[in-house]
Amino acid sequence: MKNFSLHVNLIEENRRHCLSIDNRDRTEYFLKNRKGLLTRKYEDMWESRSVELSSLTEAGKYLSKDLKLKLNKQAKDDFQFSPGKILRDNEFVIDALRNLDLPAWQVVFRANHSRRILVKKENKKRESVFKYFSILIKLKLKEHRDFIEVGEGSVQAAKFNQDGLLTRVKEIIENHKKSKNITFTDKIPVILNAGDGAIIFHEILGHSLEADYLYQGVSPISPADLGKKIVSPNVTLVTGDKKDDFFKNISWDDEGEAAKPIVLIKNGVLKNVIADSFHKELLNLKNCGFSRVKDFTGLPMPRMYALYLKPGRYHPGELIESTKYGVYAKEFGAGKVYFNKNLFYFNIKDAYLIENGRLSFPLGSVVVRGNIIETLNSVDKIADDFRYDKGSSYCFKNGQTINVRVGQPTVKINNLMVTKEIND
Repeated sequence: MKNFSLHVNLIEENRRHCLSIDNRDRTEYFLKNRKGLLTRKYEDMWESRSVELSSLTEAGKYLSKDLKLKLNKQAKDDFQFSPGKILRDNEFVIDALRNLDLPAWQVVFRANHSRRILVKKENKKRESVFKYFSILIKLKLKEHRDFIEVGEGSVQAAKFNQDGLLTRVKEIIENHKKSKNITFTDKIPVILNAGDGAIIFHEILGHSLEADYLYQGVSPISPADLGKKIVSPNVTLVTGDKKDDFFKNISWDDEGEAAKPIVLIKNGVLKNVIADSFHKELLNLKNCGFSRVKDFTGLPMPRMYALYLKPGRYHPGELIESTKYGVYAKEFGAGKVYFNKNLFYFNIKDAYLIENGRLSFPLGSVVVRGNIIETLNSVDKIADDFRYDKGSSYCFKNGQTINVRVGQPTVKINNLMVTKEIND
C-alpha cells in the first residue's frame, strides 16, 4: 500500500421526514435536519473525523489550507413534505385499512433529501443528490407475533400506487387466513417472483462480492476466483441499468470516484467485485466507485447501489409448469447471511405451494434456507419478465442502513430448505 493515499472531505446536508398513523388514529411527525463534514485521510494509516455543522459554508474552516470551498447556489428546492397533505393524499389507503378486520396496523411515510459535496485533495469538487419517498404499511394478523410489512418507494414524489398496495395487503391477509401448514422434509425448488425477489441475490451473492469481505476472507468467494465460473451459467449480474433512474443523480460514490455500472458475473463467470478505492489497491482490482456511507457520522465501506439479474429465455409460466413440487415466493421480508457457515435464510411473507406444475394453495409465511454456494449453482431457469423492485429495498451492514435497488425476472432455484416461521 506504499503507493496509495487518499484525502477526501464529504460535506452533507440531510433532511429526513417521518410521518405515521395507526389503527387508533395516533399520528406522529418527526423531522431531522442535519449538516456535517466527514474528513478521511490515508497516509500509511486511516485518520477520520466527523463534525456537525450549522451551515455548509462552515465546513471551510475544517478543510486543509490548500483546499478551496466554493459552493454553488443550490437549484430551487422542490423537495416538499407536508404532513397534512400526505395524509389527505393517502386517505384512500388509510380508510381501507380502517375497514379491514385487523388487530393492529400502522402506515409510515418517509422522505429523505441528501445533498453531498465531495472535495478531494486535488481540489476537485463533486456533488450528488438523492431524493427518496416511501410508504410502509405494517399489518398485525391474528395469531402472529410480528407485523408483516408491505411497502413502496419512489425517487420522483410522494405518490404511490394505492390500488396496488391495497391489493397486496388483501392478498397477504387472504393467504394467511387460508394457509395450510406443510412440513417439507427435503430440499425443494423455490420460484422467486420477478422484481423484489432479487433481494435474495443481493444478500447471498452481492454481499459475497464486496471487496472488504473478500479481503478479510469471510466471503465464500475469493479474489482468486476472478475469471472463473463461480455460479450457475444462467446467472448474469450487473450493477446498473440506463433505463432505471433510481440513483440517477448520484454520479460519484462517497470517495468522489465515478460510480460506473459494471458487470459482476457473466454467464456464471466472475468478472468484477464491488470495491472502494482502498480495497481496489489492496486486491489489485480493475474497478472501484462503490464506497458508500449512511451519513457523515459513519465510515464508508464497499456497498452496492443497484444489483440486477439479467433476464433469460423462458416464459414465467414455464417455471411453474416445470415444477412437480415446490414453493412460489411472492412477497419478501428480511434475511440474513452467515458467511462463516456458508448459510443464509430469508423470510417469505406470501408463499404458495406448487404441485404438479400448478399453484395449489397458500402457505402463509415461510423461511427459505440454503447453502450459499450450492444455492448459487442451483439457479435452474430464468424467465424473460424482468422487473425492478417496488422501490423499498434497504440494506444493513456494519450498523449502517442504506437504500439499495434490485431487479430480476422470475427465477427458479433448486435445492432449498423451506420451513415455517417460528411465530406461525
